Amino acid sequence: MKKVVLVLLMVLALGMGAAAAAPEYHTVAKGDTLHALAKRYAVTVGEFLEFNPGLNPENLRIGQKLLIPVEPLWSYHVVQPGDSSRSLAAQYQVPEDLLLQANGLTSQELKTGAMIRIPIHFYLGQPAQRPTHTVEIGETLYELALRYKVNLADLVKWNNLPDPNQIMAGQVLIVG
Repeated sequence: MKKVVLVLLMVLALGMGAAAAAPEYHTVAKGDTLHALAKRYAVTVGEFLEFNPGLNPENLRIGQKLLIPVEPLWSYHVVQPGDSSRSLAAQYQVPEDLLLQANGLTSQELKTGAMIRIPIHFYLGQPAQRPTHTVEIGETLYELALRYKVNLADLVKWNNLPDPNQIMAGQVLIVG
């Protein structure tokens, strides 16, 4: 039953992705106020504050980038073993920093079984080509996981490696 609900949520999320938009930012200029920006973008001050946690409306800084609020559209995901904010951001095609922000998280580490919000209102579309690494003599998969800050299990899965101890120089691996 859990898998059916998860699949339905994923289908719903992908189906609504067409209405989503990549995040847009406003760079604060001299004289900008949060009230004026809210009016300019036809949103409330509260929405600006919700989309920009930690924003002090009394202290806008010239050059500061503010996320422009959009109509929120959420999907939900139950964290599975091996999930990280990076892998979920890639899976759902949303910016990782906004996924972390939507859940009040500061780390890529996610607790298995936790339900997190996916900000599909910032669906990025089809993924760009995934980053790769050509294995050099003496490198290990563990070292590559540390270097690229990814989960070792993800490297094994992304590259369909039957034995993670058997990578070879010249082999091209997906690393992100």
